[in-house]
Amino acid sequence: MRTVIYARFSSQLQNSRSIDDQVAVCRERAEREGWSIVEIFTDYAISGAAGIGEMQRPGLHAMMARVERGGVDQVLAESTDRIARHQGDSFAIRDRLSFAGTRLFTLSDGEVTEIAGTFKGLMDAQFRKELGAKIKRGQRGTIASGRSPAGLAFGYRTANRIDAAGRPVRGLREVDADQSDIVRRIFEEFAAGRSARTIAAALNAEGIAGPRGSHWRASTINGDATRGNGILRNELYVGRLVHNRTSKVVEPVTRNVRIRPNPPSEWQTEEVPHLRIVPQALWDEVQGRREVFEGLKPVRCVRPRRMLSGLATCGVCGQGWIVIGTDRWGCTKHKADGSCTNNRQIITATFEDRVLSGLRERMLDPELVAMFVREYHSEHARRSIDARRSSAKLDRKVAEANAKIERLVAAISGGGAEFAEVKDALAQARADRDRAAAELLEIEALPVVALHPAIAADYRRQVEHLDQALVDPLARDAAIPALRELIDHIIITPHPTKRGVEIEVQGRLASMLALAGAMPAPERMTACGAFPSPAPRFR
Repeated sequence: MRTVIYARFSSQLQNSRSIDDQVAVCRERAEREGWSIVEIFTDYAISGAAGIGEMQRPGLHAMMARVERGGVDQVLAESTDRIARHQGDSFAIRDRLSFAGTRLFTLSDGEVTEIAGTFKGLMDAQFRKELGAKIKRGQRGTIASGRSPAGLAFGYRTANRIDAAGRPVRGLREVDADQSDIVRRIFEEFAAGRSARTIAAALNAEGIAGPRGSHWRASTINGDATRGNGILRNELYVGRLVHNRTSKVVEPVTRNVRIRPNPPSEWQTEEVPHLRIVPQALWDEVQGRREVFEGLKPVRCVRPRRMLSGLATCGVCGQGWIVIGTDRWGCTKHKADGSCTNNRQIITATFEDRVLSGLRERMLDPELVAMFVREYHSEHARRSIDARRSSAKLDRKVAEANAKIERLVAAISGGGAEFAEVKDALAQARADRDRAAAELLEIEALPVVALHPAIAADYRRQVEHLDQALVDPLARDAAIPALRELIDHIIITPHPTKRGVEIEVQGRLASMLALAGAMPAPERMTACGAFPSPAPRFR
């Protein structure tokens, strides 16, 4: 009987000699029965549920092609689970073998008939599912004992040991001193304003090996929000072991494995304080900064290519002032159609130097700083008076609404409930009261900013620190966003009497005061400050 042998093993974690063992026992049976072996086909480290296509299981696909060419009487395997662990695949293979006039024979079951094949296919598929469930159950027990069932995270090393009974205890971890320093550095630099891409580039430039000895990438640091992975999302760094965040699912057609997030209710968490690397305050700061950009489109998260990108406008036509050549800035409208008369240009280095010089010379002027503080005090005082007036009116509205509600409730209790207009009036009165109370709460929630007399000195010192950071290559990336926060916009106009341009910078008072610690930093993406800010200008 002309025979082909098929052998397979599932995982790279299994012994590759399993293939040789399967082939050996099949050869012995063939020699004993007097069967002639036509060819041998194998699949290494491929699941029995991977599919039957050429890209999915090349050995099986080649075997089926050989059988269908003719000249093969039977397929010999150790057991049916070597042929397939998927009911659909098992049926399809048997159907094709039957059409080719070839039988399926296994050492475990002999000739696989239609009925036997159906039952065995079901049992093989079910065994695979039960095995997965057992693995998950074992992982839950591992987590409950404070051990890790998964791979080794960056920042740790294995600390497996032998227990008193001589059995290995796996999944134990301990902090790796050198790698943990890198983890803390990543968190500190991200909290300071550096992007994941910039951090990764710096680590690669210094020759620091990433996880598994590979290069650092932004995705390694940022991770994926759906899967909850990445350096900045790994809760193990704060002593919390989280398991079962995701599940592996198989697409029914391609059989590709996909990662699907599990609902938080299915997560398993265990506190492991001895594995903490990152202080809680630093972790909270990083998560807060990361969440700011979580739902934004990637284009909104890209840093400006140059220090002053998007801040300058033409003083003649009001259009943007952009880079129009290799390193020269000019009016957008003049470049597009020549309809703007502002044909002046300025190179990047000169543009940035003049703006920074203006910041140093004018914004540090004691009289200008004092003016900032006076203007803010004046605006704050005006707002406070308006708030008190509005608060008094709202207090009266709340009191009047409460009194009306009491009268209507008394009318209803006295038998007036049968009149629909009484009910409508009560509902309206309650709505008026709730609306006035909500407005009152908003007023009371307005920030109260107490400007310390030393704010001018604090402001001056912080601007000087910012100026120093801008010339430091390592600190420049983090300092540029702080600089941009101080600038509302820049107006560029032709110089009236000579060549070149005049540059007028309009600053953001709220951001300037936040720099000195006088008030919370304004949200750049939502508003410029809690109060309208006068726009300090200098040329």
